[in-house]
Amino acid sequence: MGGSFAAQLFLIRLRPLLAARKLAWKPRNRRKTMEFMLDEGLSEEDAYEIIADLRPEHYAKGPEPDDDGSPGDVMVFHQPYTRQAPAGDMILLYIKLKIWTDTNGDAGIVMSFHDEGNYEQ
Repeated sequence: MGGSFAAQLFLIRLRPLLAARKLAWKPRNRRKTMEFMLDEGLSEEDAYEIIADLRPEHYAKGPEPDDDGSPGDVMVFHQPYTRQAPAGDMILLYIKLKIWTDTNGDAGIVMSFHDEGNYEQ
């Protein structure tokens, strides 16, 4: 399955989870994610809005199995973002998400949400 097509299918599954607030906030590297969020003055709600804007062209890699062996598809996206601090710098966000199906249907988590580095256009 091509990356763009896989990303498209993943994002189709992601939209209802965002709308129903069924995408849990559980970063694996909590310190890195929280430091980025604090530096930028972003709330979890802000992050969900940014995640809702993901498109197939933001695809970086996946789907891959979770490192911890738990069920689900892990996908990584790189999304351009204009920093708040220092203001105006363009960077890429590293957004890692996981979706799986349980007895109640699809469920998902935010595994990572932080800067990936400087954005080169």
